[in-house]
Amino acid sequence: MTNGGDPKKSRPALWLLLLATALVAGCVSKRTVYQYDPDYGVDSLEFRRSLEGLRTQMVPNNQASVLQNGVQIFPAMLEAIRTARASVNIEMYIFSEGEIGSQFAEALSERARAGVEVRLLIDGLGERLGPLEGAMQAAGVDVRVYRPLRIYSIYRMGNRTHRRIVTVDGRLGFCGGVAIDDRWKGDARNPREWRDAVVRVEGPVVAQIQAIFMEDWLLTTGEVLNGDRQFPPKTPAGNVFAQAVAASRTDQSSMAKLLVYMAIQAARHRIWIENAYFVPDWQIRQGLIRAVERGVDVKVIVPGEHIDIPAIRMASRFRYGELLDGGVEIYEYLPTMMHNKVMVVDGTWATIGSINFDSRSMRKNAEVNIAIYDRDFAGSVEEMIAGDLLSTERFTKEKWKKRGLPDRLAELFFWLFAENY
Repeated sequence: MTNGGDPKKSRPALWLLLLATALVAGCVSKRTVYQYDPDYGVDSLEFRRSLEGLRTQMVPNNQASVLQNGVQIFPAMLEAIRTARASVNIEMYIFSEGEIGSQFAEALSERARAGVEVRLLIDGLGERLGPLEGAMQAAGVDVRVYRPLRIYSIYRMGNRTHRRIVTVDGRLGFCGGVAIDDRWKGDARNPREWRDAVVRVEGPVVAQIQAIFMEDWLLTTGEVLNGDRQFPPKTPAGNVFAQAVAASRTDQSSMAKLLVYMAIQAARHRIWIENAYFVPDWQIRQGLIRAVERGVDVKVIVPGEHIDIPAIRMASRFRYGELLDGGVEIYEYLPTMMHNKVMVVDGTWATIGSINFDSRSMRKNAEVNIAIYDRDFAGSVEEMIAGDLLSTERFTKEKWKKRGLPDRLAELFFWLFAENY
């Protein structure tokens, strides 16, 4: 399970239990190998229209901006919540008591007391509310847990929602890799302040995010969200094309993989990726290598030594040689845990959300990303990544070849379990 191991408690018994459960439950039946070799690029209208095969339209008239790190993300979310007039919906993989958790609990409680419909859905593995739960419920916040951990449902323990969604009044939305947890405080200045990014959107695409939230809310509660409080008339907010793409365990195909794979295959100039858990399957690895052969500049930023799950870093490194030989540039982020799930292609298309380049995101978790088709927005994402590159160390083929035997054995061992990350 990725994203958000507790640094204070390693919880090894839980990890062993998850692994055993995954092995018992077997693999998810889902098509994950695809044929897609377009003769057009990402900057073509054909590509934009083809993305609608991912179930949702690329809708116009939106506004989008990138928020970086807790210093920008949390104030923007809290301001939006505090000004809510109709509804607030939050779906989070992790919501922990602490300074940030308390600020959100207070803001949500105040709005609920003011008559705003406030719903909070937290994954059963990441629910760490403590006394905040009772305080919010007393104020009128509808707090629910997605698939609570129960001994009688252990066979479903790997069925998680990894989505990170905040919507306000059906008009404003946030999506990214952040969690409501003190690890995301600050500005990534040291190992205690994680690096992350979120996209803030306004406009018709928020209705798509609302529908994605309702998918898991409906599963958990049976309540159908409806009316103008949840789905107000769609009004223009800008000139950006945007699309919310959801993935879930029961999909017959991997919407998460298709989202990134289609962009990789259509790339003609640049593919820049920042991803916290980068263990791509063979088809994505080959797609990146073939992109380099087409003359595409392929850069991937991954966490360095400050990673919360070292096993995933080891599994990722096992395949570095293949990528490095193919011309893919790999960089390790040095200051802190880099938790971004960001990709930008050809200075035209970008996506930010909860999707990792690992088997769990591609095949098992409930996930959501926002894709933006806009040169100005893509440019801002490229500028962000270029800034992050200044805080990285390039992982070269020479460095990979000089790994010692213990590292090589560890990489092989953890790669053998890559399907469970």
